Amino acid sequence: MKLRFQNRPYPGENTRPTPEVHIDETTNSVFVVVPWGNREAAKKVIDRMTEYLAFAAQDREATSPLPRLTCLSTSANNLRTAALLANDMIFREDNREEYRAGVELFAATLYQNELSWLQVGGPQLLLGRGSQPLLPLGANIDLALDLRDWRSKHELPALPAQLLGLDANVNLTINSFRARAGDRLLLINHSQTPEITFSWRADQLKMDEMVRQLAKHSPRAAFWLGLLEIEASAMESQLTNTNISGDVA
Repeated sequence: MKLRFQNRPYPGENTRPTPEVHIDETTNSVFVVVPWGNREAAKKVIDRMTEYLAFAAQDREATSPLPRLTCLSTSANNLRTAALLANDMIFREDNREEYRAGVELFAATLYQNELSWLQVGGPQLLLGRGSQPLLPLGANIDLALDLRDWRSKHELPALPAQLLGLDANVNLTINSFRARAGDRLLLINHSQTPEITFSWRADQLKMDEMVRQLAKHSPRAAFWLGLLEIEASAMESQLTNTNISGDVA
């Protein structure tokens, strides 16, 4: 299986940084990195993580520079190690003396039929499968939501609660699921998951229409929308078609 990704920003009135997005076909990985401060930090994180994941993909038995967690798969451990190496780099090069840059991070890698992903802050995640309603997989509370006065309709500008690179240690959220061809993972960079998204179904997700509905729902709020789709490879599609033809015959 392989990954396909599309994304769209919406500026609104309360702007938020536009993510750096990178698709790495060699390791079947995707990176969404939101820079706060120096934008160059996001590119450095992507470069450091892709470098390590490419090394790990070449030799899956290679010794890790950091201890591995027995509760995680090899792919998830590789993501974790790559993120920790990137965190150490940004902390040493940008933030040891004073805060200059930090990033919110979403990274996912697909190996065989396992999709592993990792977050530090970053987007709300919803899984679309078949014709079922979207299933929430991950939600983050940022400071704009945490500090908001709920007696007022006024929305605060975007403000992250967790960033990679600000400290020698970092709080990582890591998870995985058994992927199927046709699965779609919706990423929403928004202070709060808009309730309208819970009425969407996987087979109805069209980027232009989703942006229109979200903008109508909360016109002042800036957001960013990403759609990660899992597709069958050419060989897998051929095998499926061959099996179907054989069943019909």
